[in-house]
Amino acid sequence: MKKPLIHVNKVTKIYRTGKLEVIALREVSFDIEPGEFVSIMGPSGSGKTTLMHILGCLARPTSGEYYLDGRLVNTLDDNELALIRNQRIGFVFQLFNLLPRMTALDNVELPMLYSGISGDERKSRARLALEAVGLKARTYHYPNELSGGEQQRVAIARALVNDPEILLADEPTGNLDSQSGREVMSIFQSLHEQGKTVIVVTHDPEVASYADRVLHIRDGKIEKDERLRSRKIYVGNNKPVSRPKNSFLGSLLTGLVSGYRAILHNRLRSLLTVLGIVIGVAAVIGMLGVGEGAKRHITAEIEKLGANVVMVFNMPPRTKEEALEWRGRSRGLTYADAIAIKAKCTAIDHVAPEIRRNVVARYLDNEYEAEVIGTTPEYQLIRNHWPEYGRFINEDDLESWAKICVLGKNVKKELFGDEDPIGKEIKLEGERFTVVGVMQEKGAFGWLRFDDQIFVPILTMQKRFTGDDRVQMILVQSKPNLADTASQQVRQLLLDRHNKVEDFAIRSQEEFRQTIEKTVGTFKIMLAGIAAISLIVGGIGIMNIMLVSVTERTREIGLRKAVGARQRDIMIQFLIESTMLSVTGGVIGILLGTLFANTIGNLMVGAGMFGPPRLWGGGQSVVTFSSVLLAFMFAVTVGIFFGMYPARKAARMDPVEALRYE
Repeated sequence: MKKPLIHVNKVTKIYRTGKLEVIALREVSFDIEPGEFVSIMGPSGSGKTTLMHILGCLARPTSGEYYLDGRLVNTLDDNELALIRNQRIGFVFQLFNLLPRMTALDNVELPMLYSGISGDERKSRARLALEAVGLKARTYHYPNELSGGEQQRVAIARALVNDPEILLADEPTGNLDSQSGREVMSIFQSLHEQGKTVIVVTHDPEVASYADRVLHIRDGKIEKDERLRSRKIYVGNNKPVSRPKNSFLGSLLTGLVSGYRAILHNRLRSLLTVLGIVIGVAAVIGMLGVGEGAKRHITAEIEKLGANVVMVFNMPPRTKEEALEWRGRSRGLTYADAIAIKAKCTAIDHVAPEIRRNVVARYLDNEYEAEVIGTTPEYQLIRNHWPEYGRFINEDDLESWAKICVLGKNVKKELFGDEDPIGKEIKLEGERFTVVGVMQEKGAFGWLRFDDQIFVPILTMQKRFTGDDRVQMILVQSKPNLADTASQQVRQLLLDRHNKVEDFAIRSQEEFRQTIEKTVGTFKIMLAGIAAISLIVGGIGIMNIMLVSVTERTREIGLRKAVGARQRDIMIQFLIESTMLSVTGGVIGILLGTLFANTIGNLMVGAGMFGPPRLWGGGQSVVTFSSVLLAFMFAVTVGIFFGMYPARKAARMDPVEALRYE
């Protein structure tokens, strides 16, 4: 004997709400053969819709057994049930359940998105299904442009598009006029004649009369199994049930299309939602750009001071006891110390002692406050600062205590204007000095204004201005990669010369550069961290709006599950939507952040201790690919992380409860 297509044995369904129990079905038993047209008829509250949900694998029985084509449905997991709904069962609902933002064609395509069918084939099959129900001319109309009867026919086309064996209809004529109802029922009759197993749930005797057999249900029990006419012979085929391998691509495509439509449908809400992401990404890129620009600007400015430079400073005693201990043992740094360093330290290339003094330089009626530096010829080698024309201090000037000077660019401009200063005399604290050269423009670094300096031989400065042989600082240029060795050699030599009194401090320019870069790096991370808070706030906004979206689209979620979507498919869909929001915000944020970095950021980099505030020329923000990638990936991660909870909530919804949601 041939086994029935559907075998229901003592099925009971109990709904529990707290301590309250509602028995919807009470030990229901019946069989349905392949190709039958069966009506399940009963009044409201009789349990007929619950029975349809169990037959359609949307709900599980509390007890009893349900076999579909010899397979026990009770033991199947959610993915297996979704596969059956997608491949073997087609649903037609009383309320049509068409997605309002999709055309008739898109609505009919929906089950095939979860079947892994290619785009061209989906559209071809959807058009044929619409043509089969007489809606070829309405292919690209939206649900609100269709009559009730036309919407129900779209729902029938959607139920048929995957060629299921079983068609389940819940009150299919309940919201239709008499003529539309008869048209819909004639379609069901035609499908039955083609070999489909049709099960219609209704309370209307007229609708039930289209069936070959009527199951009368009341208070959760089958009261009567009535056969109206002889059973037709089933001519359909049992097709194998399997989900194609590329169904995952269908899930991705569905998520992308759904996300795109959701953003366009709620433009203002989407814009406000991504605002936090936009601000966060823009701030991260802008601040990192400013920080990187400042770092490179500082490095470039430090390079103006020369390469491999070690600076030796005078260090006064820190306590009275230390001052008493040092008295008579050391006079501080002297010109002789510089000579000894050059002669005895093997890791050294060049040495230039310095004495600095602020004076007012005068030429005729012009005067300018400048910094006079007494030094030696090797200064220009160490500081990488050369005359633009004329010459620098030489050994003859040094030995003869020559009263010559070399002017910085600003000093020349303020005192001489366009006049050639070479050979002219200027006054420095009443002493006349002959100008022999003008230095190249070098700008400024911190408190050092290179173009406001005047250079004279150090011995001349000692004899004319200070009256002793002490110096304020000794510049030392080490051999390449020997700065640490040079520092150690200089320290040991000076300790020996100063009777073990360490009245000096040694600082490597590289050490200074690293300290500043570390400080700037810390500042950059701090700024980026503060900016990243906006991304977190934006992520919370995305989670909030996605929760709202899940609530608004509860019926849609139920419908998607009814046509075969798995939990994974629903989760992917909502994750993609949240990710699309964050990606959209990320792209806008990248553009705004780059714009900020290259306008206001340039002003920030060029301001402060590194020069006067200038929009152009004072320094440039540097927007690196790594900072853009970091900000963008962080935004995407925020979208995924904060979209996870709404996506999981949507994926775990019970399809029956979702379809009932108002």
